Amino acid sequence: MRRDVGLRCPCGAVRGVVHEVSPGTVNHVACYCDDCQTYAAFLGTDGILDAWGGSDIVQVGPARMRFVEGRETLRCVRLSPKGLFRFYAPCCHVPVGNSLPNLPFVGVPRALFAIEPAETEAVLGPSPGIHGRFSHGSPPSTVHPKIAPMVAAKTAARIATWALVARKPSPLFDERGQPIVTPEILTKDRREELRAKAMAG
Repeated sequence: MRRDVGLRCPCGAVRGVVHEVSPGTVNHVACYCDDCQTYAAFLGTDGILDAWGGSDIVQVGPARMRFVEGRETLRCVRLSPKGLFRFYAPCCHVPVGNSLPNLPFVGVPRALFAIEPAETEAVLGPSPGIHGRFSHGSPPSTVHPKIAPMVAAKTAARIATWALVARKPSPLFDERGQPIVTPEILTKDRREELRAKAMAG
C-alpha cells in the first residue's frame, strides 16, 4: 500500500514529504562508493555512514518529493564539475538529496524518513548494498562489490517510470533545470584530501 511519508532533518529546520511511498515506487539501496564516503567526510557529521562506510539511500521520483520548511536554507556541493548535485541541510550538516537535472531521481537519506526502524523494509523495501569494493571491514553478504544485475535493472526501471510520471516539478531544480542554490564545486586537491580521509576509515 502506498503512503505519504514525512521527511525531517535532525533539528527539524528542514522538513518535507514524499508522496506515494511503497517498495514498488522507490528504490532503496545502501551505497558504499568512494564518492558517498567522500561527501560524508566533507559534511563531517557522525552517523551519516554505517559501520562499513555505507549510505542508506532511498531514490524517489522528483515530483513525489516536496519541502514544507527550510528549502531556502539548503546548500549544495559537487565533488567535481560533472558530479552529482549534493544538497544538504546546513543546520545539521546532513545530506538531504542527491540528484542531476537530466535524470529523474532524488536520492534521499533513509535517516530523514519519519518511519520506525521496524517499518523500514515494509515501507521502503530491502536495501541491497552496492559498490562494496569501497567498504571498510567485512560488510553484510548482501553487499555486492559493484552492482548486482537485478539491482541495476530495478534502478533503470524505476528511473524510466519516473521519467514518465514523476519528472517535474523537481524540489531541487527550477523549470530551466538550474539548481535552487549555486553549488560549491570542490577543487581536485580538496576532493582528494577528503577521499583519502574517508578511505582511511
